[in-house]
Amino acid sequence: MNGPMNRRAFLSNSGLLLGGAMLPASAPGKAATVSKDPHDYVVAEGHRDIWELTARLRLRVASQNSPLADFLVPRLIAGGVSVCIMPSGGDSLPERSGIQPALEGNLRTLDMLLEGIERTNGKASIIKTKSDVPTRPNKGKVQFILDMEGGEALGTLCGPEPEFLAGYQLALLRQFFRLGVRGIQLTHNGRNQLADGVGGGRMGGRLSPFGVEVVKEMNRLGMMVGVSHLCVNGVLHVAEITKQPIVSTHQNLSQYVSSNPPVELIPEEVKAIVSTGGVVGMRYDVGVTPYSLIADEIEFLAKNVGVEHIGIAWLGHDVGNPDPHYVPGYTHPKKVFTGHEAETMYQHWSQFIEILAERGFTEQQIGLILGGNYLRIWKQVLPD
Repeated sequence: MNGPMNRRAFLSNSGLLLGGAMLPASAPGKAATVSKDPHDYVVAEGHRDIWELTARLRLRVASQNSPLADFLVPRLIAGGVSVCIMPSGGDSLPERSGIQPALEGNLRTLDMLLEGIERTNGKASIIKTKSDVPTRPNKGKVQFILDMEGGEALGTLCGPEPEFLAGYQLALLRQFFRLGVRGIQLTHNGRNQLADGVGGGRMGGRLSPFGVEVVKEMNRLGMMVGVSHLCVNGVLHVAEITKQPIVSTHQNLSQYVSSNPPVELIPEEVKAIVSTGGVVGMRYDVGVTPYSLIADEIEFLAKNVGVEHIGIAWLGHDVGNPDPHYVPGYTHPKKVFTGHEAETMYQHWSQFIEILAERGFTEQQIGLILGGNYLRIWKQVLPD
């Protein structure tokens, strides 16, 4: 596996080597003095549920009809987020409720995102190639990595196109690639034609033959392979066959978060992801993972696998959308929110940077955790 050499080359080219040596995987030292402004970093949000967008559209009110351009993009830019990994299907409210089948739901969600990006007048764009990946913080704009949350839409009602020769079984995958999708989580919680999600039990089975072919084709095309919500044996199987790093964009560690089994990662999964050169993204969950606990997880990973394998999924709902189904000014009855849900995205990221600095992480290490590790993977995986 050529991952470690690629990581060194990326860090060297990005000026992220300390004293000519790889950033240490050992524990951070004493509290560091760093910039607490997220605009000074290339912040890459690992996973943002699209429920706010669909919740606003469901209101059928003209003022809410362009939720990405009018509401989300301005807040991401103000918050200092340079790149957002955005589900482009699989997790919208209509799909979750069964109103839309997988393929239709994915296409409608993708259209909503692409239409919304066009309406931003250049303030938002999608990353398709290595050259699109930012090398410095975005100022006044945000980029999106389109990432399907589950591969249900890649098959058909009768299976993965069994009447065609093997290559044509992957036609839908290639069509999504042509539309700009650059990442796919193989499953959501349920089982699909690729693999078992964690909804059927933590361990599950290995990938189906179709799932194996999907991973291989994603490697060939230049797509990020995601394993969040995939069962344990599925994660281990992906790590065996992939030729590129894999990512878990939004799961926590089972030894720290025991209230949500079997969703969280067990040590064997972390080891498998890291063996490919991949990234594990920690996520905030209100009432479950306070920022201090996420920082504990990050410290643990830094000591055991190295800072170059850590990312952040997201830091919670903000004051502009304090709850998945709550649209300020429209949702009734009115509710008073406190804590992180009453703060801005800028406050979220500023606070977390300060916490990491207090834990002894250096400026360079914080840069990797906030987004540099994802940048390295995209520079390695995406097409030229």
